[in-house]
Amino acid sequence: MKKIDILVSSLVYAVYMLISCVIVMCAEILAVKIVNLFVVTEYFSLTVIRALLYTVGVNALLAVISYREGYKTAYFSIPETLISGAIATLLHLVFALLFNFEAFSAGGVRSITALIRFGSDLNSNALTSSLTRLDFIPFFLLNSLVYIGIIIGFGKLGQYKRLADREELLGTDSEEQ
Repeated sequence: MKKIDILVSSLVYAVYMLISCVIVMCAEILAVKIVNLFVVTEYFSLTVIRALLYTVGVNALLAVISYREGYKTAYFSIPETLISGAIATLLHLVFALLFNFEAFSAGGVRSITALIRFGSDLNSNALTSSLTRLDFIPFFLLNSLVYIGIIIGFGKLGQYKRLADREELLGTDSEEQ
């Protein structure tokens, strides 16, 4: 494990997390507009939709990116990824704190926090007036644990697929090389 590789990976993972949040935010805006064209929705329903879109969307993007990375390099170290993921989470947390956990910086953390804290009593005033940054941090960290798990799982899956493909093409066991 080289320290510089871990730091570079940390920065790359933080950028992946941030870009995934931005991409899903754009898709969420479009999805909510489409839903609002056909159905009048309450704030609670919109918050549920947002939480689901961000949870599924960001994790799906991270899965695709990490699978590709694992496949491309055919090397994926779990300890290195854990360390890089932890550092990336701290970098992402700083960015999210700067922007008060808005969707483009933290994904669905605001929606998830509001749903858990207020349940069906949720309204737009409750979200803006009652929640502080400290309320968002635990849910951000839980979200980040899921992100790191997705990155590790799909990175390893990509590595295994690459090694299996190599073995199939060469007709040899890739571990013998």
